[in-house]
Amino acid sequence: MVKSLRIALLTAGLLATSAPAFAQTVVDWRPAGGDLFAGGPLEPETAPVAADLDAPAERARLAPLSQPFMSAIADAAERHGLDPKLLHALVVVESAYRPTACSHVGACGLTQLMPATAAEMGVADRFDPAANLRGGADYLARQMLRFGDLRLALAAYNSGPGRVARLGRVPSIPETQAYVVSVVDCYLALTVGRGVRSSRECRTPEAAR
Repeated sequence: MVKSLRIALLTAGLLATSAPAFAQTVVDWRPAGGDLFAGGPLEPETAPVAADLDAPAERARLAPLSQPFMSAIADAAERHGLDPKLLHALVVVESAYRPTACSHVGACGLTQLMPATAAEMGVADRFDPAANLRGGADYLARQMLRFGDLRLALAAYNSGPGRVARLGRVPSIPETQAYVVSVVDCYLALTVGRGVRSSRECRTPEAAR
């Protein structure tokens, strides 16, 4: 009798310890995770199968810049840490790449240097393209370092740094405001790979109408 009772107790103990293997309680964890488990059991992710693994992938690539005075502008820009496209944009607006261009106020050359500015930048001949570009790049870089803002630097290049410093903004001068917009437009046009030779070509199609 005692032996039978002991066997019965051992059998009950074995069943109790192995019960999860025979009858597991199903727990719904969806309320704890919100919508995380709303779709039922998670399926392993599978990578999409490429249509042709050997086919070369197409890459978007802008055409390299192709403007006049490429080497001279690249050298002048590199000398003063400027983006060459920005110096190109300035030249487009200032002179449309004409080395002999002069304004009615006496600014001459590719970057339209005034005599006093040319002398300050160490430019002896304003009609020498390479020298003029180095002087213009130097002067623009100085304005960018002084004002820390491209629009203010361009305004200072056009209307003088003293006026911009006094106002702390782009002066309310139509010519200067249009100049800043034009140089930025040309810079953006060159950045997206458009070849431009005049400020009119830098405008968006809608603005050019």
